[in-house]
Amino acid sequence: MSNDRPAEPSLFRRLRESAALNYLIMTGGGLFAYALIMVSRGNDIGVMLAGVFAVAGILARWTAAPVLILLITTYLSIDPGFINAIGVFGGSPWFFARPIGGFNLEDLILAAGLLAYSIGHYRLTVMLHDGMPSEPTVQREPSVLLPRRPASLVSKEELPRTLMIAGGCVVVAQIGWLVLVAIEKAGRPRLSEFSPNAARFFLYAWVLGLALMVISAALVYLRGAGMTQPEAATLLRDEFFQENRRETDRLQRWRRWFKEKVARRRRSGK
Repeated sequence: MSNDRPAEPSLFRRLRESAALNYLIMTGGGLFAYALIMVSRGNDIGVMLAGVFAVAGILARWTAAPVLILLITTYLSIDPGFINAIGVFGGSPWFFARPIGGFNLEDLILAAGLLAYSIGHYRLTVMLHDGMPSEPTVQREPSVLLPRRPASLVSKEELPRTLMIAGGCVVVAQIGWLVLVAIEKAGRPRLSEFSPNAARFFLYAWVLGLALMVISAALVYLRGAGMTQPEAATLLRDEFFQENRRETDRLQRWRRWFKEKVARRRRSGK
């Protein structure tokens, strides 16, 4: 039996498959939209850094690339063109411009481009490279190359469904931003001692927490409504045991002590 391992297809050959090529176009389109908006705001250096991170992330399985690009974008939204960072060495004071409120088409395109790139990056990572790291306990290479997840398993409906979900996330985020700006225009954050950015953050955290509480309560209710009678009885018995575990343990200890006492008396003939 031959121990020769079959030749692994090259990275560029795997990229030419239809499913991987579709996600590659999606990733490139997201980066192109991202670059247009960032260049229009004077962030040429940020675009070059994002391009380097994006290419390295796809070719070298660098999963931290989208996170780094997001951090760079967040910083450049506060300090366009690294002007304030450069001004630190020149002795000029820092200046943070007030964020623009309300609907902004450029911000919407920027968010959509970043989301499209992030989704495409992680999907391509699974198709082109190993989705999970190799087992560290294996001491020797296998004689047969383990098959990768083939791109042919990707259905035709996956990409349109992914685009619809991404678009819905962008719309929901924009609606949330409009709600925060509307609350700010109503004068509530200005009456507090917090800065506008801090007030928006607290409002966002409060609204998000409230939404999660409502969703969690709805899911718990739906799960309970869909249970059968034996499932509900089992759940109630488990909840009863968890809530009364200490009392039950105490009663069982007294019961065991009384049984041992009675057994000792019978053995002694009393």
